[in-house]
Amino acid sequence: MSDLEWSEDYIINIPAIDNEHKLLVSIINDISRSLLCHGSVQIKIVAESLQLLSKSIRSHFESEERFLLLNSYPELESHMKEHSGLLAILDNFEENFKARQPTLNDEMLLFLKDWLVRHIILHDSKIGHYYSENELSTDQG
Repeated sequence: MSDLEWSEDYIINIPAIDNEHKLLVSIINDISRSLLCHGSVQIKIVAESLQLLSKSIRSHFESEERFLLLNSYPELESHMKEHSGLLAILDNFEENFKARQPTLNDEMLLFLKDWLVRHIILHDSKIGHYYSENELSTDQG
């Protein structure tokens, strides 16, 4: 499966959030590449990358939600629900990976790539517009 390429279309003009998005793209690409390995090497690399992705997504969501709260973002509740939905799916990925014969397939990877791009373009871009229209601080507390 090909890498997820970073696009200028993903920039929301809040540097801290844009940088976190770039990191998430990089980690997802690392997972994609690790699927090319075989046997116990693949299992180890995927497990480590999946754990890093989960930690990074959770950290990103926390900092993004803190930023939105501090700036009285009007769609905070629905944005948090979107985050919760992905976290539930990610928890399921991790549980399945740990409980069963560890596998992460292209379908799961495609879901992660699609979710991230869709979330940035449909949801996080609204944050960028709100930020620019209201000239808010990019300080995330």
